[in-house]
Amino acid sequence: MGKCSVLKTDGSCELLNDTPSGSKSPTSGNRPGNDVKISAPVGINSPNIYDDVYNIQYALDKVPPIDGGPSPLLVIDGKCGPKTVKAIQTFQLKHFGWSGADGKIEPNKQTHRKLIEISNRYNVYPSLPLDLKTDDWFLAAMMQHVPYTINCIHAAMAKILLAMPTADSASAGGLLASFGREERMSLLNRHFTIDGFPAPRQRILQRLYDIYGYMLNVLNRPDYYFTLDTDNSGERISTVAFARLGGFFSKDATGKIVFRRGAYFATGIQDFAAFVFIHELRHFVEREGEHGHFAKGWVTDPGMQALLPSQKIYNSDTFGGFALEARNGIMERPVWIKSSVFR
Repeated sequence: MGKCSVLKTDGSCELLNDTPSGSKSPTSGNRPGNDVKISAPVGINSPNIYDDVYNIQYALDKVPPIDGGPSPLLVIDGKCGPKTVKAIQTFQLKHFGWSGADGKIEPNKQTHRKLIEISNRYNVYPSLPLDLKTDDWFLAAMMQHVPYTINCIHAAMAKILLAMPTADSASAGGLLASFGREERMSLLNRHFTIDGFPAPRQRILQRLYDIYGYMLNVLNRPDYYFTLDTDNSGERISTVAFARLGGFFSKDATGKIVFRRGAYFATGIQDFAAFVFIHELRHFVEREGEHGHFAKGWVTDPGMQALLPSQKIYNSDTFGGFALEARNGIMERPVWIKSSVFR
């Protein structure tokens, strides 16, 4: 049985079996369309036909709380219980006030039309498993950032190559004599504390270089190595993404890097997307069984600063941060790195 090393929204990190955890939501594939069709009223004193309730629950779960959506999300089970009625009334109060909060949604009436309008603004489906046909836009939105991620990795590898001739010497030599050792090692020491390793340090740099090289091999076949979580197998693992440890080297070739709904936030931020990619790639190309979750966050965070050099060369966020700064120069702590929201 494989293992998954994962990002979590509360900032914690786990090494878990990659067996499906199941889902409370129906997995029949009956994904409602954008029209939120119902054949009869749903809610208080209504027929509450299974398919109608299912579609209303699905549409309400697409609506964020700021627009009157339920919190916590409804379980999409086709049953109109107290929580579903409350969600209907909450939505109605937001848009129509007390006079319109009768707890009932009737076909083509005020609440039904407003629910169609509001739910269609959002493309994230928070309660059903993703679908490769219906949600292909989501996977494509992440894949658009593959070239930029490759660019970041190339920049990281270039920094490593530049540092190699001086890693074990006090001064530069050869054609690179015009550049000081401190300058060439500064970014590597900022993230990996290479000078904290005993000589020969060049072997550590070669190891980092090879790891980033494996990542490029994966990114050259995104159609093969990346997918969506279509069965909610990562429901209790991560809301963003997960990867099988060492999946790139697995003989059964079943391991992939899997995106979940939380990765939606990264689709419009290329640095965030690259960070997620590289984080998961570090797990995916791991050959020694280390989970890569010694600390989370940005390089300047206390937990990251406290890592030992021997931990940093496994830590997934360290690889992500180094590649981004190799590409962009020293960066302020990105707003998207907030663990309570994204990771």
